[in-house]
Order: sequence, then structure tokens, then C-alpha cells
Amino acid sequence: MGLFNFFRKQQQIEQPLVTTTTEIPKTVFIEENAPEEINKPNELGIQAIYNFLLEDFEGRGYNDALINPDDSYKSDNIRLLSQDLDILIQKVGTYYQDRFKEVDFHIASRSRAGLIDLVEELKTLQGTLKDHMAKIEIIRLNNESQRGATQRIVLSYQRGFMRGLSTLTQSKLFLDRTL
Repeated sequence: MGLFNFFRKQQQIEQPLVTTTTEIPKTVFIEENAPEEINKPNELGIQAIYNFLLEDFEGRGYNDALINPDDSYKSDNIRLLSQDLDILIQKVGTYYQDRFKEVDFHIASRSRAGLIDLVEELKTLQGTLKDHMAKIEIIRLNNESQRGATQRIVLSYQRGFMRGLSTLTQSKLFLDRTL
């Protein structure tokens, strides 16, 4: 009997070692309270510009009006938004210029190696890069003249600013019934 008890004790000792696992907390790999820029994947190319143009600036205008309802403050912030778009356009333009040079290098080197199909694919990619660069130039010109899709930024911000002014007036005058 002592021998059977010995084997049972061995099984009881071995089982926890086999079935026990350590769980690594999720926070070791993912910082949930990190700023949005860290958790958000980097946007490259023309998509970054489109995302900026589609952003809702109404809330920002609303909050700015509550902080400082001065019209010059609104104008300054609209100029800042336009300059932010300019910086993004320059950043994306540089990205496309670098990609274009890289693709151009690969076209030349793969042509020398005789990889005709790959060279054709690279030329297609180069054409796409040229198209995107042309679209970026149109957006840049529209931003300078405050026309086209870039006007959406201004309209969205102004709408929010006007809503903020309206809220200020309503809260100060209409809600105060002691007049």
C-alpha cells in the first residue's frame, strides 16, 4: 500500500505543475489610458489629409466661444486650423516625394535585373503616387484660397463658434429670469 500512496502523491504534485499557467495582464502590452495618438495607427499619405478634412471642428469652435467669445479669437483659430492643414500637406508631400524616389530606384534596379513584370507593377505604383501628389497640390491651392473641401474646416468651426455664442447668450440672459 505504501507504494501506491507514493505514486498518488507524485501525481498530485505533478498535476499542478502541468496545468498551472501564469496569466499576463493586458496592461503589460496595451496602455489603455494612453493618448489617442499612441493607440491610433499612423496615417500616411493622402488619407491623413482626408481624415483631417473630415474631422469635426464644430465642438472645438463651440468650446472656444465659451472660453473667449471675441471674433478676433475665432479668426485666429481659423487661421491656425488652416496652418495645421498646411503643415500636414507639407508632411504628406514629403512622404510622397520620398516614396516616389524609392520606387524610381527600384524601377531602375529591377529593370537592370530583367524583372519586367515587377517593373510594370512599380510603374503602376509610381502612377498612383503621381495622382496622389496632384490631388495634394489641388488641396494645397484650395487651402490657400479657402475654397473647395478645405472650406469645410472653416464652416464647421464657425458653426460651432456660433452655437457657443448662442449658448452663452441664452445662459446669461434667458435663463436669468430676475430681470
